[in-house]
Amino acid sequence: MSGPHIDPTIGEILDDLWMARHGDPRFGHEDFAPFPSLIARADETGDLDLRILTRLEGAYSALWAGRTTDVLTLVAWLYRTQDAHGADVELDDWQMEQFQTTVVDLLDSLTGIPELSLDQIRGITDDWSRRVKGTVYYAPAVEAAVHADIAVHQGRSDEAVRILDGCVDYRPPAGTCGPGTRATVGAVYVAAGAYSQAEALSTPDLDGDPAERCGFYPAETYGALIEAWGRAGRRDDVIRAARSLEETYSPVHLYGHIADAMVALLRVDALAEALPMALRHADVVDQCPNPLAAAQLAAALSATFASAADSDADTVVVRRDEDGVPGPVAASQVAAELADYVRVTAGRFDVRNASNAVSAGLEEVMAVRATTALQTKADTRVTPIANRTAAELVSGLSAFASSSPRRAEQCADALRPRVEELSGRTRIRARHMLAWDRRRTDPHGAVEELRAAADSSRSDYPAWSAQSDLLAALLEVHSGGASPELLTGWRDADPEWSAGARANFARLLGMALAPFDPTRALAAVDEGLAVLDRVDAGEIPLLDDPEALAATGSVDADAAASRSALHRLRVDVLGELARGFDGFDPSREVDAALVSARRAADLASDPDQALLYRSELVGALQLAAGVAARTDGAAALLLLGEAETVARYSLLAEVLASRSALRLDLDDIDVARDDAERALAVWMVEGDDAAADVARFDLGHIMLMREEDPLAVIELVESAVATMETRGDIGAQMQGMQVLARAQSAAGRSGDSVESYTRVIDAYTDHVPPVVQAQLHAARAVELADQQQFPEALADLDAAVTWYSESGAGFDAADCLRTAALTAYFAGDHDGANAYLARADQAYEELATAAPVDFERARLDFARADIVRVSDPERSTALLVDVAARARAANWIGLLIPVLHLSATIAADDGLTADALALVQEALRHAPDHPALLDLLSELEFPG
Repeated sequence: MSGPHIDPTIGEILDDLWMARHGDPRFGHEDFAPFPSLIARADETGDLDLRILTRLEGAYSALWAGRTTDVLTLVAWLYRTQDAHGADVELDDWQMEQFQTTVVDLLDSLTGIPELSLDQIRGITDDWSRRVKGTVYYAPAVEAAVHADIAVHQGRSDEAVRILDGCVDYRPPAGTCGPGTRATVGAVYVAAGAYSQAEALSTPDLDGDPAERCGFYPAETYGALIEAWGRAGRRDDVIRAARSLEETYSPVHLYGHIADAMVALLRVDALAEALPMALRHADVVDQCPNPLAAAQLAAALSATFASAADSDADTVVVRRDEDGVPGPVAASQVAAELADYVRVTAGRFDVRNASNAVSAGLEEVMAVRATTALQTKADTRVTPIANRTAAELVSGLSAFASSSPRRAEQCADALRPRVEELSGRTRIRARHMLAWDRRRTDPHGAVEELRAAADSSRSDYPAWSAQSDLLAALLEVHSGGASPELLTGWRDADPEWSAGARANFARLLGMALAPFDPTRALAAVDEGLAVLDRVDAGEIPLLDDPEALAATGSVDADAAASRSALHRLRVDVLGELARGFDGFDPSREVDAALVSARRAADLASDPDQALLYRSELVGALQLAAGVAARTDGAAALLLLGEAETVARYSLLAEVLASRSALRLDLDDIDVARDDAERALAVWMVEGDDAAADVARFDLGHIMLMREEDPLAVIELVESAVATMETRGDIGAQMQGMQVLARAQSAAGRSGDSVESYTRVIDAYTDHVPPVVQAQLHAARAVELADQQQFPEALADLDAAVTWYSESGAGFDAADCLRTAALTAYFAGDHDGANAYLARADQAYEELATAAPVDFERARLDFARADIVRVSDPERSTALLVDVAARARAANWIGLLIPVLHLSATIAADDGLTADALALVQEALRHAPDHPALLDLLSELEFPG
């Protein structure tokens, strides 16, 4: 394999081997799938070195992405080959270290293979010890940990502790770290129930020698401590450790620590943290490296889903059926299925171990429950849908409407076959609500059903009949089946109806009229508020029908909630009337809505009413936050913080998403990311796949703003984009496609990025404002230029300039001209480059009459310096000196750094090493980690 001339077949295998190992440059992101084929191809060559190399790399890859049995098979082959060929097998230093660290990791996993007897595991460990003892790869702690783990499997925990206590040498094998070795021993202490010993051993590593740490710090140490912390009730420590464990180990598919984290979270009643973690890992049990790891993860998932079901029986988990179609399954059912899997798997180990140590430990895990799940107060805990009477399903359909569309849908589906169990007003209400609910899937059918409900109740319940007629008309107009005149001429409420019915009808009429006749909509809203004023004054009751009174909770809460909803609607209508005028201040109406919503939530007398009116309060708080955000972002955050404490179910996700967007506006990107991630978790808990996918796009956008790993963003959004396409949701699909295109660009996948941008542009043609088209074409132009498709890039930039100009975005148009000048220069079109520069100069001349353009002109001169540096090097140098001086004076650091970099590169090319070094060192003072500057510095300091 070695030598100046490599056989083409071997060279091709080496290229494929490199791609298999390093195609994804992120640490631990391995793909074992290509290795069986690579090994077979290497065997066909007969080249021993190549056969060893493919298996060596394959064993390491299998540690991350294969099975423990794959690693064992490959390590056994390598051992046999070493024994058979002796001195003929000589590994390079890096190969030897990789092989030995692979074997150490394998030893830690052998007890997870039930087909291996404990004697075989002991024999493999002793063989390893014999081979490496006396070298830097031997570690007594590793040997002790395996023998103690065997004792744990035998049910001899005391013996395991004795073995570990006898180990006093914790030096790590070469290529590994001290905290990791101690964490391995600590994990066995935990398995043996010796939690204090685990803490004593690993706690010092949290503040230990930084030189000992590896890339897994501090997560590997948390892994040894989190179970002890959970049993001790150290809630804050557990939550911090769990987040670190997931962040570190989930991307590299090491799920054992994820299982430990979930169980510890349950022990400290942090179901709000454990459940989203479980949902993120619900489908990876079969990806675990061995049966024991799979059973441990399944047990933790089972305990988490069972805790969620105990807290809220309507919790669901999205699972794929036999055809691969995702759908919601009750969390309690998923917990039971996982428990069955755990018990079957545990039985295999009990047979192997001749003890029940594994099954007993896993049963203990599955029995763990979070007792104050999600911090839900007992007096607000709603009745599970499956346990509701028909009348309670009607109440639930109303209560869940704003906070949990999934639960509302489940109530509707459960209620439809049971309507005949109801009578009187409750039956009429049920028919009306079910007809309105039908709009989700069949708007035209909903119109017919609403009108049928209206006809059936016209004589006995005229107010309900009128509401059904109005909503049928509203649906018909919005679906294009009737003109708006059908609504604008609609009759007002009948004065003979109860005050509650009149106020509610006024709200519905105002909502229906607002887009078409805001003046009359305002009159309807004001009429509703006037009715409630008379109720509050004691002149008339809100309800006067005993049947209606019996069907509701607190009447005072109903009145307050109705007033809040009318004030919120009044803000919308007044805003519509004030469109185009400055000075509209909705504060008075917002304050009135907040006061009424808080009163309604406080007065609610049963769980369904409390849930409904807390949703109203959340709406009022969000409205107030939106108004406050115009002048006082901090006040808006306080209001959304209150909304967060009140909201439940999907409504909580909406609040978090709103706060994330506000934090982005306030440039608080890090906390915005946290809110976006939490919103995604809530929607996952709610089983709302569509909303969860949109949340993935929002999170991906923020991750790109924070310059996080673009490959991680691609993984986050790519499948969601495909799912949106399957759903037929073009708008959401294109939103995700734009995030995907940006991530592909950041990852250096310009070809993929061009394809993604093209799909968005084609989908958006004639459907979005010109400024959006301009942004998309300008973004695609950058990727096309990277692919050296310069004519296409310039065409996109020309189009962007036109659209920006049409939209009045003169600065953006001028910046595209600057980019076009550079693109034309790189394409070899110097005349075209100069023409674009001239157009940009003219554009800035025109813009300077209304706004400062100093920074933009400096950036344009920087581009000009780059363009003329070959044709007119003296002018180029003068321009660079001038732009650098302007950037220093104005503190334009983002411009100064690339100017200094280019200046240093030119100086180095001209042999002016001292000048180049001075320029690089100045730039590094502003950007000490800049990779291109560091590379140039290295070239200057170590030429050749």
